Amino acid sequence: MRPRQRLSKVLTADYEHLVNASCSEQPYAIPPSVQRYFNNAYAFQYVTAIRKLVGDARNILIIGDAGARDYFSLKLAGRDPVVLDIAPQPLVPDLVIADANAPLPFADAAFDAVVMAEVIEHLPNDFAALKRIRQIVRDDGALVLTVPYFHDAEPTHVRIHSPASVERLLRAAGWSIAGYVEKGGGLCSLAGWFPIAMTIHALNLLVFRLKRRTFYQPLNRRIAAFDFWLGRRRNSLHRWSRFYGAFIKCRKAVPMDHIAMNVRAFQNLDLSMAQLSRSEAA
Repeated sequence: MRPRQRLSKVLTADYEHLVNASCSEQPYAIPPSVQRYFNNAYAFQYVTAIRKLVGDARNILIIGDAGARDYFSLKLAGRDPVVLDIAPQPLVPDLVIADANAPLPFADAAFDAVVMAEVIEHLPNDFAALKRIRQIVRDDGALVLTVPYFHDAEPTHVRIHSPASVERLLRAAGWSIAGYVEKGGGLCSLAGWFPIAMTIHALNLLVFRLKRRTFYQPLNRRIAAFDFWLGRRRNSLHRWSRFYGAFIKCRKAVPMDHIAMNVRAFQNLDLSMAQLSRSEAA
């Protein structure tokens, strides 16, 4: 075995010890692959934001949960999540396999909240999907979603969203924004830079050998808190990151009639053009 391969094997084994130690710190056992989300600053930002935005909601539908991050995160927080996904997710118990573009297999007002993390940009029928989701959420419930902005690198995306396009889509489907935090840059990106990431892992390994515990989650909570502060306003410094996007909490509202809005706008435009033509003729 070459020295580089030997070193890689040693480091991988050490990290597995750290993952197992972090798993043992949870209220109950979770798969090691899921625990990695808690050890990673960027992923933990999603864990923290979604837990905060769902508030006191207990019965929660998660639409799209590849890797089972949101299921186990909310389960650990004492919630009762149900996952709907278009593809099999072996780690998710009692998974409902269905297409969010189609009618949903749930009764009206069945959930306190619905979570859609990085999902709406994948939906060709996003407007219809958001309207159907509105039906299965209780009147005092919430929709929590995360969305990337100006991102067209992923081939499964059918929309390239901006802050304005997301807000207009939500308003048209009968949702108003009740909470908004931008994401993508900040300390979580810095913590993923290889030299810093390796330093964090090395320090965790040292603490683990001394105290048989890790400090991934306390550190990641502080990183998330700083990045949420940074993203509390629109057009934050996060916009310079290639991972720019937002965590959004929505409440039910009266749908905006965009058809009527367009009729008024273009009707007025026709009148203005007619008046301009008459003035030029005169």
